[in-house]
Amino acid sequence: MSHQVTADCIGCGACEYACPPGALHKTDDFLGIFAIDPFLCDDCGRCVSKCPADAIVIDPEWPECKGRGCPLSARRLAGFSCAFWQTTCPECGDTMWQEPENPGTWRCSRCDLGMRVLCPKIHAKQPRTPSSV
Repeated sequence: MSHQVTADCIGCGACEYACPPGALHKTDDFLGIFAIDPFLCDDCGRCVSKCPADAIVIDPEWPECKGRGCPLSARRLAGFSCAFWQTTCPECGDTMWQEPENPGTWRCSRCDLGMRVLCPKIHAKQPRTPSSV
């Protein structure tokens, strides 16, 4: 459930200052319209309330961080944190996690921790192929 910027954006930049992970960036448009990188967006929603034009809306194409489908929403992984695509695994490309007992150490859930779970945004990142008929 990442967010997206609509054509109503006036390019004021209020959203960019409100975004802790830095997911918002100015596009190359002459008007300076903003866009959201869905891999950096952690779904905090701070940008939504700062936008005077109501130009930031939910993007239904993306899964919600720590929401339905995210392994970190499970009780057994309570305390784990995610690098929100700032740090990715050099082996598989998945986003890195931090265990509660090892703060400051980022590890891959699959390659380092041996789990069979991954970030749902990695599925959205992979190109979809048409199913065979």
